[in-house]
Amino acid sequence: MRRRSFRSIRYRGFTLVELLVVIAIIGVLVALLLPAVQSAREASRRSQCANHLKQLGLGAQNFHDVRNFLPPSRISQPPPAIADGVDYLTWAVILLPFIEQQNFYAQWDETKSYQQHTQAVTRQAVKVYFCPSRRRPTDYFSTENANGGPSGGLSDYAACSGTGINDGVSDKGVINAYGANGAMICARWFHDTSSTPRLIKWEGIMRLAMIEDGTSNTILIGEKHVRRYEPDGQQPFKMGKRDDRSVYNGQNKPNYRRLMGIEVDNVNSVPTPNGQLNKISQYNQTDFVQGDDNKSFGSRHPGICQFVFCDGSVRAVRVTTDIIVQERLARREDGQPTGDFQ
Repeated sequence: MRRRSFRSIRYRGFTLVELLVVIAIIGVLVALLLPAVQSAREASRRSQCANHLKQLGLGAQNFHDVRNFLPPSRISQPPPAIADGVDYLTWAVILLPFIEQQNFYAQWDETKSYQQHTQAVTRQAVKVYFCPSRRRPTDYFSTENANGGPSGGLSDYAACSGTGINDGVSDKGVINAYGANGAMICARWFHDTSSTPRLIKWEGIMRLAMIEDGTSNTILIGEKHVRRYEPDGQQPFKMGKRDDRSVYNGQNKPNYRRLMGIEVDNVNSVPTPNGQLNKISQYNQTDFVQGDDNKSFGSRHPGICQFVFCDGSVRAVRVTTDIIVQERLARREDGQPTGDFQ
């Protein structure tokens, strides 16, 4: 019998140099693909944010159809001659039935102050009040309220009240002449202060017909700036405090309304620019000044901030837009062309 000989078979593997080359190529491919993946994710989040603003705009228009006025930024000023601790509700509550949140709205009582509601009511988040580029609805809740009251839900969006901090009206419905020039300002109110303070009724002031510059040229609601750092510019900002408290509470105005443009104040009964520039802020280390951040709009989207206008359209405004153009977008009655902002 003949013996068969078996020849040994040798398998050639990768050399170390070849392996390092392959790893380097994979690393380059990942480095090239990662920005594209991140860009695609941000584009998706930006689209979701625009959709949320669109829902708020449509809700505001439906509100106007039913009530014959736009949602006010808040439904009442605090009662006169009443100690702190009585602050009424904001647009974020009264708009609920018009954005498919009827069950949540039914838990609120508009005649009562925010402080009179329980945390079971106030500590609820509404998905369309949040931009997915910044946070999820239930990630944070307010951790402090200057006038007391329970912890509450937050929001990444704020009403546009124009250019002035005096964005209210009198109890007779007279609009403040020193800055209440935006589309969403305070409502007219009627109080009962005989015993426990109570809001008898309220009614909005602003109608679409009063948007003299045109509904397609006037901002209604936009993304509000939430700072990156504490006022010292060093410590990371803790969400749910300062100007990021509950959006349902009318006490701290920066929580539910923002301004844009050259700020106007009352100087000897004359509306006068006070030097404060409320521009669209960016999410960086330099935009952390208390007086600026807590009044400004701003977003996490690179280079832009999104707004819904009074006609229901959603548009992005460049953060580099001239401050005068920003002001014209915020005001409802300046009579000036808006200029380029997209």
